Amino acid sequence: MNPATAVRVVDRIVLPADRAEDWLTRWRSDYLPGATARGLRSPQVLHQHTGTDSVAVHIIWDLPGIYDFYGMRGAAAADPAVSAFWSDTDAVALTRERHVLAVREEMS
Repeated sequence: MNPATAVRVVDRIVLPADRAEDWLTRWRSDYLPGATARGLRSPQVLHQHTGTDSVAVHIIWDLPGIYDFYGMRGAAAADPAVSAFWSDTDAVALTRERHVLAVREEMS
């Protein structure tokens, strides 16, 4: 992979429907500022109703390249607030997953 190939990070958190808005409020206040400081950019937040009682929140982030991704990971690992946020999330979430994707270069 070219180190300059853009990276997309997709977080999917399935929450009880009655907890989703509270979680998003906390995500915006407690997680988002640090995430952007670590280099995660342009978050898109999408909701998916996964059942009568649950909502999946998809958050799609952009990073300029793979080195930026690993730099972000190192900074996150060194910040105890990040692990505390995700630990609190795990206490509420039904499931949580993260996918790291390389943006495919267009062939001409």
